[in-house]
Amino acid sequence: MSLKKLKTIALACLVAMLMASCGGVTLQSDTIKLTKKQIEEARKKIEEAREKAEEARKKAEEAGEKVEEKPIDESLPRATPQVSEDILFTLIYYVGISRKDKRRAVILDLDDDGIEFIPIVRDFEYEILQNVSMEEAIYETEIFFGHEGLITNYYFKKVLGLDGSVIGYEIRPTYIRQFYGHSDPLDIKYSFNRRKVSVFIRLKSRP
Repeated sequence: MSLKKLKTIALACLVAMLMASCGGVTLQSDTIKLTKKQIEEARKKIEEAREKAEEARKKAEEAGEKVEEKPIDESLPRATPQVSEDILFTLIYYVGISRKDKRRAVILDLDDDGIEFIPIVRDFEYEILQNVSMEEAIYETEIFFGHEGLITNYYFKKVLGLDGSVIGYEIRPTYIRQFYGHSDPLDIKYSFNRRKVSVFIRLKSRP
């Protein structure tokens, strides 16, 4: 067995031991996806943009003007949590130990639900911003991820409590695949115990 695989197994065992020491129950997180209605609305807007572009092209040709071809953004919008503006969160940034540390993620801890998210890292590896709305959280996340040139996008996951209700959200970046062999290199786990959620974050092993 290679040294790299041994290190990966050792790290996984360490995380498992830490979670066990917390005496907690592992929580699930599910990726947030666009609803069928949202997809249909997005595709309708794309089709409308195509029709307008074609109409503008024909008018320009009829007038003998130069046709300027502009690319149409046909990508679907990002699936984001649909929450009320008055719902606030505590935003936890994982900044890592240095600029080279790619364990960058954002956790949104739902305020006023009596459950606290605890990052299991050293104090200088994370930062906290309190009382932010979902709109503000998305804005801050885009600034945070925007400083890393290898990040290509990001997506949301909902963190589920023992009863299946949403107790928070996870925002994780996707990277250029060549960087690590994974476009989505993070492995994030949650352990629940006594109204506290311990958050463990590490990098997946290289393929």
